[in-house]
Amino acid sequence: MPCGLNGALYFVQMSANGDASATNAAGAKYGTGYCDAQCPHDIKFIDGAGNVDGWMPSKTDPNAGSGKYGTCCAEMDIWEANSISSAFTSHPCSVDKQTKCTGIQCGDSPDHRYDGVCDKDGCDLNAYRSGVTDFFGPGMTIDTN
Repeated sequence: MPCGLNGALYFVQMSANGDASATNAAGAKYGTGYCDAQCPHDIKFIDGAGNVDGWMPSKTDPNAGSGKYGTCCAEMDIWEANSISSAFTSHPCSVDKQTKCTGIQCGDSPDHRYDGVCDKDGCDLNAYRSGVTDFFGPGMTIDTN
């Protein structure tokens, strides 16, 4: 993957049933119930209910938009990389499961980014920045050619 793009493998703490409920029969099989440490607002079902309050459709994508609520949960980025660089990042949260949020709890505004229930920046490890300059990249220990 060239510079400027990002491939990722990560784990999130979403519910096993994908928030299936009487109003959401889709469940995990169809991708509902997603959450991550960024507390995304573009999730259409949160806790089994439609995220319709304050929904604002995307101006460029008829299938996308953003609602009043976000959905937060712990995230562990095992691999975020391209052919030039990589990082491993933990994003802990003060909540112990998928949590519906709004406002400050989501860490939405720049003034409250660090007041939310999850660490959006996380604690990362990048080999090059840590002084191991020959580990990851073209022709290195992990040869990305």
